[in-house]
Amino acid sequence: PETPTARTAKPSSWRGAMGGLAGLRAPRLAIAAFLAACWLSAAEVSKDVVEHVKCQVCELAMEHAVSHAEESKSKDEDSLADLVDGLCTIKKKEGKWTAHYDVVRRGSDGPLTLERQSNIGKCKSECLAIQRACASILKNKEETMVSVLMSGKGKSELKKKVCKKVCSKKPAPIKDWVDEPFWMRDPKEVEAEDRVEKMQAETGQKFKMWSRDEISSMSQADIELEAAKDALGAQRRESQLQREAEDKGPRVSHEL
Repeated sequence: PETPTARTAKPSSWRGAMGGLAGLRAPRLAIAAFLAACWLSAAEVSKDVVEHVKCQVCELAMEHAVSHAEESKSKDEDSLADLVDGLCTIKKKEGKWTAHYDVVRRGSDGPLTLERQSNIGKCKSECLAIQRACASILKNKEETMVSVLMSGKGKSELKKKVCKKVCSKKPAPIKDWVDEPFWMRDPKEVEAEDRVEKMQAETGQKFKMWSRDEISSMSQADIELEAAKDALGAQRRESQLQREAEDKGPRVSHEL
């Protein structure tokens, strides 16, 4: 069950494509950026909130980038570029941190600050504002980030390279800001979602994640139909893997 904390939630963002890295990455990133832009346009995102949280978001993003790099022990350019690609979207494990924070304000005219919550929340407008701020900060900084991560210089160097300029700006006073409830997600649901993502990465199969409410509203026939779809998908995947193995198998040549 979802439960709101005493605080609120607002706008989003992703980030620009990693133009400098060669190969097939550019088309993939261009498509991802286009889809992210379409998704974000559907949400109401306050530009004032984005500007107010940019410095904090930048510093947090750099810290999480270093943590993920150290955890994965990645040192090659492609792996680190993928890490940076996912840093500003909750669709990737590297960007899930954006849904961990609530935007709060102390007093009627105090600055907006980010407060870390005990668990991941529903990504509503404040979460979206954090993502949009993150994407804006990382635009045209992807190569710099990858270079620093490859060097292993750490978060202090990353913050210096990426956040110095944005943190030197003082945002204009924010008006008419309304705090929204931070809706905490069920920890078990989040854990199950992480397991599904890991399975997809390991097997290449796509799995559908159902919430408790969705399952409870399904009839027995619906459940059996979805199970049949899953079984068919697994069968097709197995057939595909078998064909690929046969294609890569040894070929016998016959000499005349």
